[in-house]
Amino acid sequence: MWLELVKEGLKEIKELIDKKDKRREKAFDAVEAINRAANRTTIYITKSVSGTYKSNQELSDLWMEAAKAVRNLDQDLYWRLLGKAEFWSNPEEWSEDRVKKTKISLLEIKRSARKILQKTKK
Repeated sequence: MWLELVKEGLKEIKELIDKKDKRREKAFDAVEAINRAANRTTIYITKSVSGTYKSNQELSDLWMEAAKAVRNLDQDLYWRLLGKAEFWSNPEEWSEDRVKKTKISLLEIKRSARKILQKTKK
């Protein structure tokens, strides 16, 4: 009986560790998707004429993929990444004020991505 209790306890501990490892793996996948989109966006911005952005299907798709990767980890960031995807589908409709209010600047998004990893350390 004692041995059975110990075995059951070890099984539950292993399940908890596995669950934490899977969540951490999802966090890394999400951060990598965000960084991929951020890097492509940075390249696009540096090649464009200052402040004149045109819609960009690739960037919109990359931000949608990043949102999908973060969906179960951080709801606030999920909605902000969807906003970033929307921005790149038609940047002419987004004012600087709207970008600030929705917190979709690259800097803010990268900071939020790092926080996802910090949350999974615990």
